[in-house]
Amino acid sequence: MVKLSMPVGLLLESAIAGGVSGDRLLEVIRTKNFEALRHVGKEESSWTYFFEFAEQNWETVVSAITTGYTYKFITIRGLMNLIQSKYKLKENDDFIMNESGIDMNLSDEQLDFLRSRIPSQWVFKKQEQTKYGVQAFLAQTTSANV
Repeated sequence: MVKLSMPVGLLLESAIAGGVSGDRLLEVIRTKNFEALRHVGKEESSWTYFFEFAEQNWETVVSAITTGYTYKFITIRGLMNLIQSKYKLKENDDFIMNESGIDMNLSDEQLDFLRSRIPSQWVFKKQEQTKYGVQAFLAQTTSANV
């Protein structure tokens, strides 16, 4: 599986969530068809960046669309943007940010997707008897004692 930067991965997921996927998405990217993505709601400059990345990294983009990808790194805001655009989750209804991460309501399928795409810096833990069934938090790094 190829690794994508957070901006590229988020734009890719925005396009897919907007109903442009698979071969159609590849054609839109190849022809730099801004109009086909206008309904997604991102700025044209974002798509320009995405199209330029794709032009320089075509095989990576094709692989990401056809066989999947993981993020190289994703911030808490990036994770929040991903769940909002991909799953239409709303802050304070479907998820809440807190000092340790994000608590959210996800189906098992959604959780499996995030676990397959998000780097191991994030831990996703199911929670029982809470309003939000999944907690996402940064994994703690420990240094070896010498």
